[in-house]
Amino acid sequence: MNDAPGTPGVPRSEALCREFRRTRAFRQLVPMEAGIGWPLPVPVVQDGAPQVYVRLPLFALRPDPAGGADLFPPFATAALNWSTRRLVEYTDLRFKEPHRSRTEWSRPVGRFPHPAVAGLTNAAYRDMRSRLFHLYDELFDGLARGREPGSTWSGEFSGLLSQLVEPSLTPYYRQLAPKFLRRHLPEDRHLPEEG
Repeated sequence: MNDAPGTPGVPRSEALCREFRRTRAFRQLVPMEAGIGWPLPVPVVQDGAPQVYVRLPLFALRPDPAGGADLFPPFATAALNWSTRRLVEYTDLRFKEPHRSRTEWSRPVGRFPHPAVAGLTNAAYRDMRSRLFHLYDELFDGLARGREPGSTWSGEFSGLLSQLVEPSLTPYYRQLAPKFLRRHLPEDRHLPEEG
């Protein structure tokens, strides 16, 4: 397996997403055409020691034969332990938020690629995506040691996240991790609108 933890060049957070997609739990709970969103950190202190969990938003996407895909609101989240890589929680948001109309879940909210990445070559997009995942690794490793990376890291991370995050999914990310998004994707930061 070329994306195993510790394989040079492959960010651990990206490998974690790939590994989760191959799990039995994913195959049983998540539709095959689902996408995995950008990781959201869940740092906690257990028995006096920092622990880090990675919350992954899961959303439906519908490929368009002409290119790209329609994006739908996240329907679930999965939380994995950063150090053990084990699934610790699966939350079906449709069950957790029964007040929301079923039609909300079945309507697209945006498209991929979004305007900020639409002009990139596949190689350029993959490079940016890989760099962002490497920065996620630094964040999760730092949080596991009880500290966050410095301001240089924060500036690069926020810049890449603001370009790569799907604008149509940003409100959902804000609901799932408000403090994290306030810090790294402030609401006053200009995000490209959906076209």
